[in-house]
This record gives sequence, structure tokens and C-alpha cells, in this order.
Amino acid sequence: MPLSCEVCGAEVRFPVAVEIDGAVLNVCNSCARMGRKLKKAETGKGTPREVRQVTSPEPEFDIDPEYSSKVRTTREKLGLSQEQLGKMINVKPSVISHIETGRLKPDLILARKLMHALKINLLIPVNELEER
Repeated sequence: MPLSCEVCGAEVRFPVAVEIDGAVLNVCNSCARMGRKLKKAETGKGTPREVRQVTSPEPEFDIDPEYSSKVRTTREKLGLSQEQLGKMINVKPSVISHIETGRLKPDLILARKLMHALKINLLIPVNELEER
């Protein structure tokens, strides 16, 4: 019975054990570059795998309710256009426009991109938001 790659599903004669995002997978050579190759001792063959509980090391965050004005004023202070900021964080200028007008609340990933590009803080711990 031929083995199949646990990432792409291709048939594999000699699978490679790799760790991808904490999971140990048997993959083909082309998918092996997506993770860290494991030595035979690390694969844990024959022994049950330990199940890790995923917990967030940082408290839960939410977007600052004043995100739209913060993004606009900081972008203007830096002398950037919406197009330039969009290119910096790899989003369309219309997304920047929607954020600045408050029609689009950025998710945490987009908020972190904006924070990095504009050097501002848009995240507030949830417990601080509840106190307001």
C-alpha cells in the first residue's frame, strides 16, 4: 500500500518526517521545505505523541475603538498616501480608506501590520476595554 504525503496527498515512496507548526507529519520531498526536518529519534515512532494544549501566552486583545482616527492622523503625519501605506502592508488602498473611515475594523493580523508600519499601538487588552 503506497504512502501519501500528509500535506499535498501525493504518493510517496520515502516519506520525510518534518515538524510544521508543532505537528509531526510525513511528507514528500517538495513539501518537506515547509517545515523543520526531524531526525529519526525526534519522530517518536512507536511511542504515543504528547498532546499539547494550546494556550495564548498573551492576554486577549481587541482593536482600539479609536483605530480609524489613529491610523489616519499617523499616516498623514508620516506624509504617506493611502496607496503608499497599502503597498507597505500589502493591502489595497481601498482597505486603508475603509479603515480610516471606520467602515472596516481590522482583524488582529491587519492591525499588527498597521502597528508595525505606522509605529502606533492599536491593540488594547480586553480587560481594559471592559473597564471603560
